[in-house]
Amino acid sequence: MATDKTAAVKAPAKKDSKPKKESKFHPIRFIKEMWGELKKLTWLSKKDLMSHTAAVIVFVLGWALIIGVLDLIFSGAFSALSKIHIG
Repeated sequence: MATDKTAAVKAPAKKDSKPKKESKFHPIRFIKEMWGELKKLTWLSKKDLMSHTAAVIVFVLGWALIIGVLDLIFSGAFSALSKIHIG
């Protein structure tokens, strides 16, 4: 069985003599493309938006309360420690 060696040899790929340059920034094109992408988004309903916003506000206020209480506890403990005179 003879194999055809010419089939195994591939022609070298043509290389571009000059690499393509990135085009300069065009603000109008950017705004058009951005607007097109914004139209593709799925936006939340008003009800979902309000419930998510309320959840975030409650979460942040809860953590603020926890951190505030811990701050009071630690500041009281350190002030009590600083009043102790040893020796």
